[in-house]
Amino acid sequence: MRKTVVFWLVGTLCALAVVVAVLSLGDSANNAIAEPRARETVRPQKPIKAGVAVSAERRQPKPDKPVLNFHLDEVDEDDDDKRTPAEKALAARIERSLDDEDLEAALSCAEEARTCAVTEIRQAMVDTLGWFGEKALPELTPFLMDADEDVRESAMNEWSVALSSIEDDGAKINVVELAMGVLRDEDILESISSEYIGVDEKLAVESLARIIAAGKSPAGVEKAKETYEFVTGDEWTGPEAAARWIAEEYEPPES
Repeated sequence: MRKTVVFWLVGTLCALAVVVAVLSLGDSANNAIAEPRARETVRPQKPIKAGVAVSAERRQPKPDKPVLNFHLDEVDEDDDDKRTPAEKALAARIERSLDDEDLEAALSCAEEARTCAVTEIRQAMVDTLGWFGEKALPELTPFLMDADEDVRESAMNEWSVALSSIEDDGAKINVVELAMGVLRDEDILESISSEYIGVDEKLAVESLARIIAAGKSPAGVEKAKETYEFVTGDEWTGPEAAARWIAEEYEPPES
């Protein structure tokens, strides 16, 4: 009887051990199957190329082309266009140079447009040169002296925007010097002379000395002397003093 009970208990324990083992193997198999499936649903992200986002932010679109307005105020009901054939041809050349984005063609119109009696044509020339930017600055500069106040203001705005794109001090000073040497409008001279502040002082002093020596514009000369005093702290007394200031006081900017 006792042997029977013992055999029965041993058999029961063995059966339980087999069941536990089977269940354990089942869980392991299920986990082994489930784990790869879980990993399959997680897709690695594509690497982001360095500089792509920055390049997109730095990319500055070219401004829209200005709309040129060659319409003249109506003089009478029968003839509202008093332009001569030459003026009409000039207007067409300016418009075509802008449409074709032809810098050389635009520059070739500048001198003729500057002396044109039609205000709208001079304004259109300013708008066109302004769109071409810093490359057209020398041709745009004379329009700062235009007889029409609106054209002058427009030229000043375009000139300032184009100048701000020049990073090299020497190139910037050359353009400013050209303008300072011919301008007579005190307000514009005041605005332009501020460009000498913050650039290399040797370049500024040498440029101001050349403007004063040339003496082309009395107003420009006076503004140059005033700016020289601001830059150096000394009153203008002559080119020799300017050269001495550079030799004794000038400190090259740190590289």
